[in-house]
Amino acid sequence: MGDNGIGLAEALVGLEGFRVLDVAESNGEVMVRIETIAELEACPECGRRAESQDRMERHLRDLPCFGRPARLVWRVRRWRCRRPDCVARTWTETSVHVSARTVLTRRAGWEATRQVGAHARPVAQLARELGVEWWTVMNAVIEHGTPLVEDPARVGRVTQLGLDETSFLRANRAHPTSYVTGLVDLDRRVMIDLVEGNGAADLREWLGERDPAWRKATKSVALDLAESYRSGLSPHLDHARRVADPFHVVRVANRCLDTVRRRVHNETTGHRGRRDDPLYRIRKLLLKGSERLDDRGSDRILLGLRFGDPADEVLGAWLAKESVRDVYLTDKPTDAATLLDKAITGCSEDDVPEIQALGRTLRRWRTEILGHHETGASNGPTEGLNLLVKKVKRCGHGFQRFEHYRLRVLLHTGGIAWMSHVKILGTGQSWGLAWRCRTVGVWG
Repeated sequence: MGDNGIGLAEALVGLEGFRVLDVAESNGEVMVRIETIAELEACPECGRRAESQDRMERHLRDLPCFGRPARLVWRVRRWRCRRPDCVARTWTETSVHVSARTVLTRRAGWEATRQVGAHARPVAQLARELGVEWWTVMNAVIEHGTPLVEDPARVGRVTQLGLDETSFLRANRAHPTSYVTGLVDLDRRVMIDLVEGNGAADLREWLGERDPAWRKATKSVALDLAESYRSGLSPHLDHARRVADPFHVVRVANRCLDTVRRRVHNETTGHRGRRDDPLYRIRKLLLKGSERLDDRGSDRILLGLRFGDPADEVLGAWLAKESVRDVYLTDKPTDAATLLDKAITGCSEDDVPEIQALGRTLRRWRTEILGHHETGASNGPTEGLNLLVKKVKRCGHGFQRFEHYRLRVLLHTGGIAWMSHVKILGTGQSWGLAWRCRTVGVWG
């Protein structure tokens, strides 16, 4: 390759302070031999001019080049101090582009972190593309991703906080199903943190570690109907308004209806639901909102209840469910309070045990349920982020270490502005420009 070719290669490699010696292809990968251009070096101990002793080769993995793994062969220079009494004696040169005792260049490690974080790509897939081991990529994600996740500016001030749990490890012979708690900024729709466990003590410990000014700025907290979360907010967020998420409130009513339907069906037929059973055929229609039913759907419900609900127990549970849904058909807090009190009274006076239990739940959470109409907060953004959390879990094909799980979830859902963290190459080119240059097709 002539001088022009070497100059083009150096422009594409884009490592300031290095020159390209040659470029070759070997075993399906691009191999670039490089060395530093520094001719002068001062002794780190005495400050006198050092002399070059010898060179040794160090093999590094860089960003893929034109669909092939790229290997940088760095002829590392070893320096020696001229003073015989200097304690430094010899040392090996370093570069800002390469971390000590790592196989990946910094830009390759950063790009791997961006791919894992922004796009939730599997670590194993990136390892195959870069031609390295799984741990090599994961260590780079830890090195570059941890400062992004732990940056206090990433979280900032939170006025509306959302809480919800997701499963972390499935149950097996060694342990039951383990859960993690996600904490979400409902205004910005980003995941603040992920806490191991879903108990009151876990949440209380996390809140206790926050700055008092940060806790004071939180005005409302949206949560499901979990007593552990409600008690875990005390004493640190006693001043914040607790809001029961509407989705979870309606789900409790739907669960009550399903429980009554199954029990009545088993008592009347003596078996589980089958295709032609009256209550089984309308099981989905019962959970549908009454305002969304057409005439045909209403007729099917009436027919199914007539033949499958002799004591009108399922009908009572359906009416209780609809009374709970009616609470969210108005935006006025006073009207919502009236509708909720009517639902509580109706459930309490019913003879069906499941409906009475629903009434007790509504009474116990009355203040939190009405909090939605006063603050407008809900866990809708939290449920949306839970889908992304599950996406990370699927891409990872299971996790064993919570620290890795937390890091990868927050890199993907934590609101990191990746473009603002783009690294700048020594030649003045951005990472994005360097990546585009590598896809133009100059070598081949």
